[in-house]
Amino acid sequence: MYFNFKKPTHLFALIGLLGSLFLFVVYPLIAVFSFTQTPSLYTPSMTPDQKLTLEISLLFFQFLFVFAGLILVPLLWYKLVNRITLKEMFARLNLRKEGLNNAILWGFITVIVAFAITMIIGLVYLFLTKTNPNTLSNIPDLQQLFSITSLYLIVAIQPFCEEFFFRGFLLEKITRVGGTTIAVVTTAVLFGISHLTYTYAYTAIVAVVLGLLFALVVLKTKNLYSAIFAHTVINITSLTLYFFGKSFGM
Repeated sequence: MYFNFKKPTHLFALIGLLGSLFLFVVYPLIAVFSFTQTPSLYTPSMTPDQKLTLEISLLFFQFLFVFAGLILVPLLWYKLVNRITLKEMFARLNLRKEGLNNAILWGFITVIVAFAITMIIGLVYLFLTKTNPNTLSNIPDLQQLFSITSLYLIVAIQPFCEEFFFRGFLLEKITRVGGTTIAVVTTAVLFGISHLTYTYAYTAIVAVVLGLLFALVVLKTKNLYSAIFAHTVINITSLTLYFFGKSFGM
């Protein structure tokens, strides 16, 4: 079924989609040009229990917004606009168990290629910008809000939601409208913008490249689990390497 502005349910789905795009794409872009730093939510006067309660609350709302914006909104669109069953939704999203071994294999290959490319990008970026290598990661900013355990939960769970939205829902929708090439490039750029954190251009550049790789592996395998696997492994490995490096004073 095609979108119809005259149908209230379609408008409701559109508002939800626009809300997701604002929260995960437009807002990070606005934050870059606002040049404002997020003040620390923790104060020296807080007790350990108060800090733990605040962190759990932050983690809860983090997952709530991610689930609502990246999972629930696409499902509502498929249900209210396309009027299809859950099985048909999963088929459109390429969430299928068939060919899972092949999907994981290609996901692993994507991980290797991704690390090789991002390493080259990092070296070129450092050479051209003369930037301090310690400023290439947004993990220090996240550490101001979350403990190591919470960070691992985020990087392990959030990739599924992001792939569901970008390489599942958006890739499928944009492909139907503008073709595969436009869909791959558009979702990669949107994915990159969603990873903008203040002046961390490097993070966004890498996210665009990863977005392209994730989209290509999904098209290759016709299985979203390939991108989910690759995304999760890259996140967990990157976080582990960061803490490993820090433990040696790097």
